[in-house]
Amino acid sequence: MSYNLKLLKRAERDIGEILEYKADFYAGTADRFISELEKVLDRIAENPFVYQVYENNPRYRRAVVGDYLLFYRVFEKTRQARVYRVLHSKRDINQLFIAK
Repeated sequence: MSYNLKLLKRAERDIGEILEYKADFYAGTADRFISELEKVLDRIAENPFVYQVYENNPRYRRAVVGDYLLFYRVFEKTRQARVYRVLHSKRDINQLFIAK
């Protein structure tokens, strides 16, 4: 039984910025990123517990999408997984997201 997957507005903006960046500099990588992202999102919807709990804030789980980290939470009562952010792995994650 799958979960309802919800991309929050900040995650949608993150993805848009990633695609814009990739489209400007690297031909074809935006399409590859979308393909990989879709696979991860499908996997989360099918079984949101498949990815590890984020060690710096156990309320969140973390999935790897190429060079990016996708942060989401699982709400079992409503059978929903909410994607909060998609950030480059070399950025200061705590400053951008977790500490807030």
